[in-house]
Parts: sequence; C-alpha cells; structure tokens
Amino acid sequence: SRSPGCCAAGWFFDNLMMLRRFDLASLRTAWAVLAVWAIYSAIRLAVQPLIGWHPIGADEWTRALEVRSLLGGQDFWDVTQYRMNPPDGFSMHWSRLVDLPLAGASWLLGETVAFAIVPLLWLLPALFALRSIMRWLQFSDLAFAFGLVLMVLFPLLPGMFAPFAIDHHAPQAVLGLVCVALLLSDRRGAALAAGVCAAAGVCAAAWVVISLEGLPLVAAIAALYGLRYVLTGERLIAPFLAALAVASPMLNLATRGPDVFRANTCDLLLSGHMAGFAVAAIGAAVVRSGESLVRRAIGLGLVALASLGISLYMLGPCAVNPMAQLDPLLVTYWHGLITEGLPVWQQPFSAGLVLVWTIALVVAGWWTVGQKRFEMSWLMLFGAALAAGGYSLLLYRAGVLAQLLAIPFAALLLAHYLPKARAMTAAIPRIISTLACFALATPVFASALAKPLDHLITPRSLVTRSAMLVAAQPCDYARLSAVPQGAIFAPLDNAPEILGRTYHAVVAASYHRNQAPMKAVIAAMTGSVTDAEAIVRSSGAGYVLACAAEADVALYRAAAPGNFANVLVSGDIPAWLVPVAGFGEGSLRLYRVTPAGTPSPRR
Repeated sequence: SRSPGCCAAGWFFDNLMMLRRFDLASLRTAWAVLAVWAIYSAIRLAVQPLIGWHPIGADEWTRALEVRSLLGGQDFWDVTQYRMNPPDGFSMHWSRLVDLPLAGASWLLGETVAFAIVPLLWLLPALFALRSIMRWLQFSDLAFAFGLVLMVLFPLLPGMFAPFAIDHHAPQAVLGLVCVALLLSDRRGAALAAGVCAAAGVCAAAWVVISLEGLPLVAAIAALYGLRYVLTGERLIAPFLAALAVASPMLNLATRGPDVFRANTCDLLLSGHMAGFAVAAIGAAVVRSGESLVRRAIGLGLVALASLGISLYMLGPCAVNPMAQLDPLLVTYWHGLITEGLPVWQQPFSAGLVLVWTIALVVAGWWTVGQKRFEMSWLMLFGAALAAGGYSLLLYRAGVLAQLLAIPFAALLLAHYLPKARAMTAAIPRIISTLACFALATPVFASALAKPLDHLITPRSLVTRSAMLVAAQPCDYARLSAVPQGAIFAPLDNAPEILGRTYHAVVAASYHRNQAPMKAVIAAMTGSVTDAEAIVRSSGAGYVLACAAEADVALYRAAAPGNFANVLVSGDIPAWLVPVAGFGEGSLRLYRVTPAGTPSPRR
C-alpha cells in the first residue's frame, strides 16, 4: 500500500507532466510571457498587504527620498540628500536613470501604486529576454515552459522583482540580461545585425551609468563579441563598442550634468572609462587583420591593451575599488558585514552555496546539452553565464544576473531528466527522482538545507553575539512624526526610514562618500558615554535614537558591555539626555539632547 503523502505527491507530478498533452508550443508566444508576468504580478500584489505598502529596506527608502525630492522640485542633476547631515547633506552617487520610471509613475498614479508596480514591470523585459535566449537556442517546448517559470526557485530573484523593491539592482541585472540576449541574436543582414549589437551597446552604457559595478561584466560581453570575431570573422564587436562609446557619455551628461566630466569621485563612470570605450571602438572599427584567426586575435588584443592602457592612465587612483579607501571602523561595523557587497569567502555558508550551486547548474546544463551542439550562440551564453557566476564570487549581488543567466541551463536540465524520472514504474522511486530533479536543478533547496549550518561553518563572533541582542518588538518610526521637528542622531541602517516616514533630519546614513558623519555615529554608539556626548553635541543633533530591534544597534551593543548603545537601550541614561514622552519604554527609545551647561534634572 502507498501512504497518503506518496499518493498526493504522485498525483501532483503526474498532473504536472500532463501539461505535455497540451500545445506547449503556445508558450513560445509573447502572449504567454505576458500571462506568466501577469500571474506572478497578481500573486505578489495579493500577498503585499501581509508585508506592507511601503519600502522594505534602507536603500529602497533612500530611493523613495530621491524620487520625492525630484518631484518636489530639487534640481534634476542634484541627487544630494539634504536631510542627511544638514545643512551640507549627503553626497550620493546614484543615477536618475532609475528614478525616472518611478517618478513618472508616481506623478501619474501616486507613489504607493508606482512603487508597487515599477519593480514588477522590470520583470517583463527580463522574461522577454529569457524568451529570446530560448528561441535562439531552439529549446524544446518543455524546456521553454520551465524557463518561463523557474525564476521563483532561484533565491536571489523573487525579491528583486517584488513590490517596493525600488533599488537599482534589478534594473542593472535586467540590462545585463538584455545585453546577453542581444549578444546571442543571429540576425541575417549586416544592417540589422549591426543595429542589434548597437542596441546591446546602449543597454551596456545605461548599465554602467547606473552603477560602475557593471563594468567588469560589460568588459566580459565585449570580450565575447571579440571571441566571436576571432572565431568567425563577424565584426559585430565594432557596432557594440561604438554604441557603448557614444551612449555612455550622452547618458552620463543627461543624467548627471556637465560636472560629471570633471568629477574626481571613484564611484562613477569617469572620463577615463569613456576614453577607454572610445579607443576600443575606434580600434575595433579600423583594425584589419586579414582572414587568419591568429591575426584577428593579435589585432583585437592590441586594441584591448590600448583601451586598457588609456583608461588606467587617465583614472589614476580611481582604477582601484573605491571601497578600498574606507575607514577601518566602517569596514568593521558596516561594509564588512553587508552580505551583498562581500566575496564568497566572507559569506555565510548557505549564501556562498547559492553562488557555487548557480555556477554548477550552468556547467551541468552545458555539459548535458549545450556542449553537444557547439554553436556560437551556445558558446556566447555559456561564456556570459560563467563570467557572471565568477564575478558573483567576488561581489555577491552580481549573483542576481548570474541566476537569471542560469535559468536556461536549469530549464534544460529539468526538461532532460524530469521525463526520465516520471517514466519510472515504481511510485516511490519515481517521486523521489522527481523531487531530486527540482532540488538539483535549482539552488533554493540546497540553500534552505544549508541555512542551519551557517553559524557552524561561517562563525562571526561579533555577529553571533549581536544576534542574541535583537529585540522582538519592531520599531514604528512613523510615531516620530508627533515629535517637534529636529535632527536625530540615529544608527545608520534605520536613518532612511526615519526620513521617509517623518520630516526630521538625521546625522548620517549608510552611503560611503560621507565617511566622516558615518564614522561619528559608529564611534559614538560603540564608545563611552563621555565620548558620545562630545560627538553628539558636535553634530548639532537635537535627539538621540536607538531601536533595540535593529541589527546594527545590536551590533554596536555587542562591541562592549557598557558602551553608549547599551546605555540607550537600557534606559539608564546620562544627565545630558532626557526621555521624550512616549518613547521611554519598548524597543524604540528617543531622547532629547539638553543644551550644554543645563543643570541635571532631578530624577
């Protein structure tokens, strides 16, 4: 006899495979992509009331502030956040390219609707890019169907395309995916092929204008165009680089203004980068190396060296990672603990496993199907996916694009092995094999199983200690609106939400250009009460805030037992602070800074 669980699982997978009786070829149409997108969007919007109709993280709140300031009349080229560290404000490196769709939708539909639907709209070009990739590679109907729906089983992706996920990481990843889809395109006719490659160059330019983090992968895509030229003689690299060289300064100028060409900050697309693009474009257009594969390789190699040389010369100190210049205190208590910005060897075990598993899927999919059809498009996709996967080992958030590019390979694996699993006659082996196909062809199950091992395999004493100090009761920052307006000395992570929900100002938030006020906040929170008083008073803040439910406050408390953060949470406050009515108990503590020289109040 079979257990009810086995019967239920068998019924589910039998009916799943019955989809093959239908015309799966219909899933290749644009209407099918729209239907998948509409179903996913409807489900996400249906569950949103359980999450809340507001941004979900510090960067999302700051993006909301950028959009509000733009609609409120702040200069288009000025992205300074003036309620951070007033009156000077916080210098930001963000691009208006991401603000534009949010601002346009907010103007038409209102902020709440705009912030809910724009992240979902970014999923639409991603699905169409996946459709294009699968069409060019002639996927089977079953593989095509899997490719359209597998996104939900890749841990990094659903959150990128969720309502109120308005940060810039999803637009970057989508632009990268579109670049790869256009790279695979095998258009007939020189003019049409050149137009497709030029479109890829424009997308690549927008990508690096939004964030310089995309530069290594744009270089990898250019290298793949170069490899295609070396192997086949097709000169598609020339229109790609030409469009990149023209579009990048135009988009930079349009979204940041003329001052961008005189910028000396290392976190933007600078003149040195754009000069390198121009040299590469000119070289790719004029080089003539005959029909010899070796000569083509040498000619293109010399162009690459010239482009790299001019960039390094003009960039000078900015040729290195701008985060290398961070103060050690910020590395210890801020950037060194931001998972998305760290390499794989500094990740929790489950997070690192997700990255490695994603690369393994690409290799397994190529080995199973792709390498048997040694076609140029297959080679281009394999190279792009490996480049993105390799880059994610150095920068975790690059794993978003890596997982998008791994979806076609996972779909191939499922379409190849799942029918064999379902063909087994014995029920229990059939069910186990079916589950194994899904478990092995996506990273989500491996990540879930590895999660309990994080504290054993990747111990971080400071983080482990701080985790025990996080209060269960969340903080409602909207309550601060009832307090007279002023500048709040608050921990970094919750500062953007305070600005988003109130009219107060904050001393600092987590944005690397502004190291002095960031360092001041961390030094005060982790230091003695005496040192904290001097720092708080010099900042000009009228209030001091601490939320015991925030991870950064717990981190500061773990630094030393009697430091300022612990004093704020305990309520045993010094004489120069006075509890604000209604905030003396619970997770959210707010204190008013008394004027210097004020007599100590009688307790």
